[in-house]
Amino acid sequence: MVDGSTLPDLRRPAAFFDGADLLRTLGDSALALTWRVLSPGDRTPFLRADQPPLTRLRYRADDGWGADLFHLPALPGAPAEPVVLAHGLGGSHRDFALEAGRGLASALRAAGFAVYLLEHRGDRCAVAPPGALPFTVDDIATRDVPAALDRVVEHSGFPRVLWVGHGLGAQLWCLSRALGGEDRFAASSLIAPAVRFRPGASALRSAGLVAALLPRGWVIPTRRVQALLTPFVAGGADVASPDTEGARARGRLRHGAGDLHGGVVRQVARWVAEGSLTDSTGRLDIVAALPAAVVQVVLPTEDPGCPLGAAEPLIVRLGADVVDLPAGFGHLDPLLGEHAAAEVHAPIVAFLSSHRRLVDSLGRNAHR
Repeated sequence: MVDGSTLPDLRRPAAFFDGADLLRTLGDSALALTWRVLSPGDRTPFLRADQPPLTRLRYRADDGWGADLFHLPALPGAPAEPVVLAHGLGGSHRDFALEAGRGLASALRAAGFAVYLLEHRGDRCAVAPPGALPFTVDDIATRDVPAALDRVVEHSGFPRVLWVGHGLGAQLWCLSRALGGEDRFAASSLIAPAVRFRPGASALRSAGLVAALLPRGWVIPTRRVQALLTPFVAGGADVASPDTEGARARGRLRHGAGDLHGGVVRQVARWVAEGSLTDSTGRLDIVAALPAAVVQVVLPTEDPGCPLGAAEPLIVRLGADVVDLPAGFGHLDPLLGEHAAAEVHAPIVAFLSSHRRLVDSLGRNAHR
């Protein structure tokens, strides 16, 4: 945790810090001091991000891209069925594990699951192969997701996994099922899974069309931009998440944000401009191509990325269980909000717990 009174002790020997730690500490302190200047009467902490220790597991897709899974092991003696958590657009695995002992990852661990936090070729941990070409959401769904599931199956000993996706992480589940026929999902909980898009103004539709023209190889440095904006965020409402406490919202911007890749933004922009979740060509309606599945859909009331009705075709297609959240839940609130534990995490844990037997339904003995 960093507050306005915390500065690095530069009297200590230089060897005490490595270069990255020193720059990170100086950056946090500069942002904290800026926030204190902007909010002199606010005595709350600048940010909260006391992250839990995670084990890093590497996986490699069939086209050479490498990325990470971050593992939060099950409690000793627990059944340890694997749950994969997939973050949304512009986020990272920290959206589920921003603070030790708090968040969806910790709630699932407490319920006896082994948790795997997915990152992919669109995240900062990714390593591209020589000569790598720009990529789309389709590539993440049909290459990274299967490779990550291979790694989880290998590591956990279970033949199937449970899945929780937020925003783009939910849409990745849809594309993976529709395009690749991935059948190792035992049951899945999808938070704000927009599949239909109805821009409220022609300006938004035009913005989508403009974004669709971005060069595929561009990387938009939104992680740095969000970090620089942290001193200007007084509360969660400033980031479309009114139920999220201010220090936690700032912690997420500083430590949980990710960059955006041109090919991904182009495909998402096409969805917005044309109104439907499709493949990268725009010809395949993903919802219409989905096979049967065991699914729960969690609907925030004030998420601009998944407004009223945006997930309805998916719910109808799959006969999904629905969790309608009360008023006041925005984009990050299902993960970081003050009421997320009771309103979101508990129903997700209950749903996945009721279907945990499906994880081992192929009859193999699970490694504990």
